[in-house]
Amino acid sequence: MGRRTIGLTAVLAVSVSVIGAPAGAVTRPDPVAALKRQLDGHGGVRLNAVYRIVWGPKKDHVSSRSRAVYKFGGGGIVAIDVRYSKFSPGDSRSIIFPDRAYGWEREHPAYMPAGKSWFLETKKNDLELVCGQIRLSDPATLRHVLATTTVKRPAGVYDGTRTTLYEGSTTIGDLYKLNPGLRVDGFEKPTGQYASYTKLPVTWRLWLGSDQLVRRCQTRYDEPDSLWNTKDRSVSTADVRLSGWGEAVDIKPPPAELVATRDELVFPDDD
Repeated sequence: MGRRTIGLTAVLAVSVSVIGAPAGAVTRPDPVAALKRQLDGHGGVRLNAVYRIVWGPKKDHVSSRSRAVYKFGGGGIVAIDVRYSKFSPGDSRSIIFPDRAYGWEREHPAYMPAGKSWFLETKKNDLELVCGQIRLSDPATLRHVLATTTVKRPAGVYDGTRTTLYEGSTTIGDLYKLNPGLRVDGFEKPTGQYASYTKLPVTWRLWLGSDQLVRRCQTRYDEPDSLWNTKDRSVSTADVRLSGWGEAVDIKPPPAELVATRDELVFPDDD
C-alpha cells in the first residue's frame, strides 16, 4: 500500500433568498447559495463517513470510519471535532481550530508524559469538509461538481428529508484547479511526474434535500498502484452522510491540564 492514507473525510451545502424575485414569490434555493448561508451562520453539521481503499492483484484493502462535528462561522469552518476508528470505536480523536489542533489516542502513546492524554500542535490548519477527493465545503467546488451532473432522479429519505440524487464525473485536474491542497499517491501534487494523474476521473453521487443541503455523498477514484506500475490499480471510495444542518454546535479544546505541548513529549534518543 506504500504511503497511502485514508483521510478523512465530506461535503456541504446551503440556502439563501434570491435578490430580485417578485414580491411574495417562493423561490427554491440553489445548492451553492445554501452552502454559503450555512457557512455564514452559527450552527454546524454532523458527519458519519466510511472510507475504503482496495489495491493490488490480491485486492488487499483497508477500511476506516469517522464521526465528526463541524462548526461554521464567517463564511467557513471554524472548528472540527472528529473521531476515527479502524479497529475499534474511537481509536483516535482530533479537535481542530484554524491555529491549533489537539490529538488523542485510545492507547496512551509512550512519548506522552504521565497525567496527559492530549497533545497540542500549534500550526495553521485549512479546515475543510471533504468526500474523497471532492472538497464540498468550497462553494466553487460544489458548483463545478454539480455542473458535471449526468443523472438526476428522486431518491430516498436521509436525515428526515426526501432527497434528489445527482450523479456525474469530474477529473483530478479540474478538482486540483479548485483545491491546491489536493494530493494523489498519498502525498503528491498532480504535477511534474504526476501530471498524468490530472486526467484520472472521480465519479460522484450527491443526495440533496428539498432545502438543497447535501445529505449524502459517495465518490470513487482509482489511480495506478504506483507511478511505475500502471497495470494494478488502487481504488478509493468514500460514503459520507450529513445530518443536523444548522443545529447549534459547541466545540471546545480539551482541559488545559490534560494537554501536553510538543516540548513536553518524550521521545527515545537515537543511537
